[in-house]
Amino acid sequence: MKTKLLPILFISLLTLSLASCGEETQNEKTEPQAVNVKVQNPTTTLPQRLSHKGKIQSSKSIDIQSRGSSYVEQIFVNVGDKVEKNQLLVKLNSEDIASKRTQLLAQLEEVNASLENTERDYERYKNLREKNSVSEKELESIKLKFKSVQSQKAAVESQLKGIESELKYFNIKSPFDGIITSKHLQEGDLANPQMPILQMEVNNAFEFHFSVSEREISALRKGQLSTVEISNDHQKIDAQISEISSSSLNSGGQYIIKAKLLNSDNIDLFSGQQGEIQLVTDKLDQGVFVPESALIRRGGLQGLYVVSAEQKAMLRWVKVGANNGKHIEILSGIQTDESIITSSDSKLYNGINVNY
Repeated sequence: MKTKLLPILFISLLTLSLASCGEETQNEKTEPQAVNVKVQNPTTTLPQRLSHKGKIQSSKSIDIQSRGSSYVEQIFVNVGDKVEKNQLLVKLNSEDIASKRTQLLAQLEEVNASLENTERDYERYKNLREKNSVSEKELESIKLKFKSVQSQKAAVESQLKGIESELKYFNIKSPFDGIITSKHLQEGDLANPQMPILQMEVNNAFEFHFSVSEREISALRKGQLSTVEISNDHQKIDAQISEISSSSLNSGGQYIIKAKLLNSDNIDLFSGQQGEIQLVTDKLDQGVFVPESALIRRGGLQGLYVVSAEQKAMLRWVKVGANNGKHIEILSGIQTDESIITSSDSKLYNGINVNY
């Protein structure tokens, strides 16, 4: 009986041994390999970044309007037309003033004829006085008449000069090279100084207008470089601060800032387009900042992988603050001396071993 049991016992022990070896091999195969990662400590200071919404506007824009009330006789341009300096844009009806000019010209002709006669008389009386043929009183009388006619001529010429100067405003010309952006009146409409006939702006020269608070105005300087992102198509354009307002009295406590758009890529721009300007100032923001690429988003939660004392990746949920370009502020959840995983060779999960 003992002889029969020995082979059975031997086979059982062998089976248990083989099973144990297989389990050890399986455990060795399932042990996860360490993932290679890059880490860094949070940054505590970053250059201050400002971001403000605003509008694109032409760097030079004017209203074309009349100096007095008159009917529009002819408009020579349409919206979108490019015009040159001194090009005729609008002709206003000038019949009344032209009629007055004609009357003054006729009056000037009469005065000139009278002046010519009076001058001859005056010269004749001077010769006669030298011969004692006329009295001093008679000479003085003709002299006064001569001077009176001279004064009449000067008055008429002054009126005529004013009329001709005024006539120039009935032919309205372009003050600079530009483009017509709007048309408010049509031929036959009554123009007056309160209503623009046309609007025009300089072509392909734009600024970005935005406003900042009293707290931010000290961080800006003229010549500072920035970037403007157009809202509708997200194209980015380099810009440079060109004007900083020194008063906020008439702008609701905000300071108006203008930035010249350096449109080197010749992007099509239009006045009134919405955009957002981003600037990096000389001031430093204090806080806890990590690369935005290190942030893990799951649903409504946001977290970071930190390296534990056991060289394992541990997911830490955090509360985030403002975005500062490529970095994001962490309000709570990590310490400044902790190592943040910024990238890895493969997918991370909570508790995996890491190398760096």
